[in-house]
Amino acid sequence: MLKPLTVLVVDDEPLAAGRLADLAGELPLCKVLGQAGNAEQAWALVQSQQPDVLLLDISMPGLSGLELAKRLQALKHPPFIIFCTAHEQHALQAFEAQAIDYLLKPVRRERLQESLERVQRLKSQTAEEAGRQFVAASVGGVLRRIALADIYFLHAEEKYTVVYHRGGEHILDDPLKELEQRFPGQFLRIHRGCLVKAGQLQEIRRDTEGHVWAVLKDWPKPLEISRRCAGELKDRFKHA
Repeated sequence: MLKPLTVLVVDDEPLAAGRLADLAGELPLCKVLGQAGNAEQAWALVQSQQPDVLLLDISMPGLSGLELAKRLQALKHPPFIIFCTAHEQHALQAFEAQAIDYLLKPVRRERLQESLERVQRLKSQTAEEAGRQFVAASVGGVLRRIALADIYFLHAEEKYTVVYHRGGEHILDDPLKELEQRFPGQFLRIHRGCLVKAGQLQEIRRDTEGHVWAVLKDWPKPLEISRRCAGELKDRFKHA
């Protein structure tokens, strides 16, 4: 049985927010966490409560719903966005901001349910895909799966690739180039023989001698970045 989607309603009009919260609360696939009257409140609640879905108005004082949606995309696990608005003209911008749907007020129960069912399908697919992402290492004659989420970096050593991860280090038969192609966007190349897990890169640091280093979140030693890779890596890090 699927877990109910957790929902946050964001609207500066209390009556509209209350109606939308009541509407969502009537649906079995939902659990309403609360309401926010503006984008700044919503930003704080998203980080503290981590809702699955935002039912988000567009025209609000201060930061607009569109601006908030773009800001949320910088989070590691942004919520799904369903815009609920009285204005038709923002639909194109809404979908450019990665919205799942665009509902016109007054929102109908059937349309809201349809949108939330779509979110539930997408959420299930994302979890299933994440569960399939792993590399396989041979350990004492036993083939072991290592989840991508647990990897710090991959390093080429002679004919093999060594994977450094939460459980230690193991040898893979796959060459670096093949792993980079198999998991596009998951790894960042810091030099010819090393790929860093994208989510692990915390800082890019230059020392007094001009060497550039990658500082990882969960690895104690910085890894050197080649001059050839430094420029592209900095650009990707700035805009990730």
